[in-house]
Amino acid sequence: MFKHLIIFLIGISNIKCIFGSITCKPKVAVIGAGIGGASASQFITELFNKNVEIDVFEAKKIGGRLANIEFGSNEYEAGGAIIHPRNKYMVDFVNQLGLEHTPPSFERFGIWNGDELVFEESSWESITLVKLLYKYGMQPIHLYRYVDKILDDFQRIYEHQDKGVGFENVTALIMSMNKEFAQLLETPMHDHLTSLGYGEELINQLVKATIVVNYGQDVNIHAFVGCVSVAGAGFDLWSIKGGNKKVPQFLLSRNEKVTVISSTVKKIHKHSLENSPKYEIFHRQSEQNETSGIYDIVIIATPMTSDHENPIAFSGFDNPDLHFPGEFQTTIATFVSGKINYSYFELEDELGGIMSCDPDKTKISCIGKISSVNGKQDIDAEVWKVFSRQELQNMDKIFSKINEVKEIKWKAYPRYSSTGRLDKFKLDDFMYHVNAIEWAASAMEMSAIGGRNAAILAYNDYGHKCVPPMSHHQSPNMKTRTPSSEL
Repeated sequence: MFKHLIIFLIGISNIKCIFGSITCKPKVAVIGAGIGGASASQFITELFNKNVEIDVFEAKKIGGRLANIEFGSNEYEAGGAIIHPRNKYMVDFVNQLGLEHTPPSFERFGIWNGDELVFEESSWESITLVKLLYKYGMQPIHLYRYVDKILDDFQRIYEHQDKGVGFENVTALIMSMNKEFAQLLETPMHDHLTSLGYGEELINQLVKATIVVNYGQDVNIHAFVGCVSVAGAGFDLWSIKGGNKKVPQFLLSRNEKVTVISSTVKKIHKHSLENSPKYEIFHRQSEQNETSGIYDIVIIATPMTSDHENPIAFSGFDNPDLHFPGEFQTTIATFVSGKINYSYFELEDELGGIMSCDPDKTKISCIGKISSVNGKQDIDAEVWKVFSRQELQNMDKIFSKINEVKEIKWKAYPRYSSTGRLDKFKLDDFMYHVNAIEWAASAMEMSAIGGRNAAILAYNDYGHKCVPPMSHHQSPNMKTRTPSSEL
């Protein structure tokens, strides 16, 4: 009886849309309050000219994988830590929200293979360049220029999204930047660089070290994410004062159309109606407290692979593709207050950080001295962050003195391969998945791009039957691209 009442009430709400009532506005459910969910909420609010109601469901804390950890007398970045200067949306958000940059302090780094340092930076950039050229020839310069060209092509996605173009799958979005990028998704990074003439030493040392640090994986990941990883080792990287988590926090708290609901989504049920489907979200704040709500649009902004906690069940759907293959890579971030034992790495001089190019042997992915989210150093002791794929067993050898230790284990990013995937942003008539973009590359900017793409798709799909008044600066020629040649 209750179910029939819900469907009857849904039908009444549809009448307003059928007769073009100007009071009609979509009710949107966004599942996940990380950067993907927060950006999707912001962009869909702008597209519908604020004529929208948004409930954002978050099972834990706002920010998702952007989080701080309290350690000693300060807070430190525990998740995504760096932003590239060409990350347009992150730069725009920081400017719009009035946030401040915190440039990372310069520290000398070395690359370690478990036996020796295969490369060590100098305190002087010019000397570092000479050392690179002496060891690898002109290859580092050619690689820098190659990755810079990829970043130039990458910028095209902003032009497409400014024109209101949405993409139903990841391959189509990547190909909109450069049609040749589709091949990068199916080619191992090692093979791709080898085909371009790069040597084994550069690939297995410089390139591999960036991939180990950024993604905890090897040079067998696909070439697109490999190039993103190399770009993430570039110059002028920065973070946000107070923590990168401030971006999703501020985007949601300052959006008057958003209500954040601290609840775990358990199931999405589709009510198939004649005029338009509706989605019922079943969510739970505790084991004894489950409730539900009806929505016109659903944007899922959380990983959906089976190795994540809080899986979402689907019912009432005819779509057989509501399964999400693959696994995420587990990364362990260990924060240590103390003094590093440089002799363990056979070092005589101090370094600010050490990157591994053979994590199977070194057991760590990297170790680096860090500053707090406010740019402060702990006055009592140095603070180091160690990334590893397993819990550290030999900390008393790595550190000569340990004052305090904290460990965070998290599923940080997909486990990449070069096997072709068909990840989709559009899952159903009005249901979308932001995190599909992570299978191309996982980064704050990629999540923001995925969030805007989901918002554009939702606006394009829903707007034709219930379009709110548009502001003078909005483009009316919204469209979705799903070229058959790009699927």
